[in-house]
Amino acid sequence: MTQLTYEHPLNEKLRTYLRLEYLLQQLHQLTPLQNEWQQQAFFNTLFDLIEVLDRNDIRPDLIKDCERSEAALVKWASHPSVADDKLQALLQQAVRLQSDLLRCGKFVTSLKDDKFLAPLRQRFAVPGGTCFFDLPQLQYWFNLPADVRQQAAAVWYTEFNLLQQALQLVLQFCRGKGQFNTVTADNGFYQSNTEQHELLRIRYQPAVGAYPTVSGNKYRYAIRFMLLSDDSGRCSSEKTINFELACC
Repeated sequence: MTQLTYEHPLNEKLRTYLRLEYLLQQLHQLTPLQNEWQQQAFFNTLFDLIEVLDRNDIRPDLIKDCERSEAALVKWASHPSVADDKLQALLQQAVRLQSDLLRCGKFVTSLKDDKFLAPLRQRFAVPGGTCFFDLPQLQYWFNLPADVRQQAAAVWYTEFNLLQQALQLVLQFCRGKGQFNTVTADNGFYQSNTEQHELLRIRYQPAVGAYPTVSGNKYRYAIRFMLLSDDSGRCSSEKTINFELACC
């Protein structure tokens, strides 16, 4: 059976990074705009991305994390077992991303100012769903030729290219800092110190019949395996569960 990997951020910066990574993956899957419902989901995801980036100026954090990645790569370059070609490519990427991030302005400014997207974003933010009687321009757009709509969606998606590349590099390094080790949750519970880690990665078999929840911060954390809720609400597993844990 396929193992599940659950990731839990231990600070707000990593929480935002993971949220953006997930939304970008969703947007990529929706860009073909194969039907009306996929198109609705595309705009929902696009506006969620804009909202997260508008509320969180992550560019300074990405620049610092790219600098840390570069420093780590320079350090690894002296290790004889590291493939030099791959390392040099990553090092060049880290340097280029720093330069590009320093030159660019705040993310998604052009999308916020887009004359077609701006009024749509306002209406999509209204609770209760979006209907064509609120947005006749959206109904008209949905009935344009597929290649016209796909070209527009591709242009909007490319606005996230730099963000996506920087996130990919930074999260790759973050995840690579932790190695999976087998640990035991007695009565479904495990706790430890984090040594100022930023991300917990929990790998487990669905056959255990429970799912992990995490509480804590960058100094200390606790993992409790829970059963799916029933009429009585959430309840914790009382079984001894072996799982794999990586602290990154």
